[in-house]
Amino acid sequence: MNHWTPIQIISLVAVLTANSVSGQTSRLTTATDVARYLAGMPVSQGSPLEPLTRDPQWVAHSNAMNSSFSKLDQRQINNIRIWRAEVLAPVIQSSRTCLYLFGGPDFLYANAFFPDASTYVLQGLEPVESIPDLMTLPIQSLDSTLQNIEISLNPVLNFSYFETKDMRTDFSRSQLKGVLPAIFVFIARTGMEITRLDYISLEPNGGIVSGFRGSVRGARIALVDPATNAQKTLYYFSSDLSDGFLKGNPAVLRFCERLGPANAFLKAASYLMYQNSFNTVRGWLLQDSASILQDDSGIPIRYLTTDRWTLRVFGSYPGQLPHLDFDARGPETVTACGLML
Repeated sequence: MNHWTPIQIISLVAVLTANSVSGQTSRLTTATDVARYLAGMPVSQGSPLEPLTRDPQWVAHSNAMNSSFSKLDQRQINNIRIWRAEVLAPVIQSSRTCLYLFGGPDFLYANAFFPDASTYVLQGLEPVESIPDLMTLPIQSLDSTLQNIEISLNPVLNFSYFETKDMRTDFSRSQLKGVLPAIFVFIARTGMEITRLDYISLEPNGGIVSGFRGSVRGARIALVDPATNAQKTLYYFSSDLSDGFLKGNPAVLRFCERLGPANAFLKAASYLMYQNSFNTVRGWLLQDSASILQDDSGIPIRYLTTDRWTLRVFGSYPGQLPHLDFDARGPETVTACGLML
């Protein structure tokens, strides 16, 4: 698990900032600059992407992203930081792994609640695709990509969650497909830098293999926080977690077992674990998690027995969403946010 196997990646993300033989800094595009470009943030001086940031469409994109993230920080993220410092941080110190199943590419909230984690594991149905070299794309394609990023991120920036049915369309509409553009934006906006990107797959036993092979594909992103110099690793895996799929390929769960007990995070999980077709992942989380932070869409309270869990609830619960069947979820759902220890 500690050995990183080098793999051939598109030059855009394979070649990170390095020194040349002559000792001069390379002017090749870095993954961090790609993330900052997509996020509407200034790229490094001398980056090949720097001229593209003078394009009127990018300037408009930058203004829109700055406005959206500023409002989000004031409305939600800053409150999360305060609550986390007072309530969450003191009780999750036994693990530095954040496991965020059903969350898709939402690194933004994973980092907000668990900024001290050294390892993040994200999972969703949405695919991972390699990122092409932006310098090879026509300006019209880049403008379309920026517009699509704004559209695809609108739900999470305004309502705090992605909608699965929309993600499949949004993440396949432009030249940059899959979840990585969204993840890159969140990495840049949280102040992180990317030092390495590997495209990987999982074997059924949870082992990592290089490249896209088999049915569970993903990405491994090495990060550094310039403010603290903390080194972090972000994994994203595209995988089904239903009982039917896990029976034949439990790769994601086997991989997570290798990391040890994690702080599980469940948000906007579509009430999937209220269904009998998700018994396996629900049981695994209850057995293997060091803690569980969730809203009411995660694990039904009736499974959080007092012999194993201490339940703390926060917020208020005004009732079920109008398009959901309350009977299918059960009347024990009474909290907007729960912390299980």
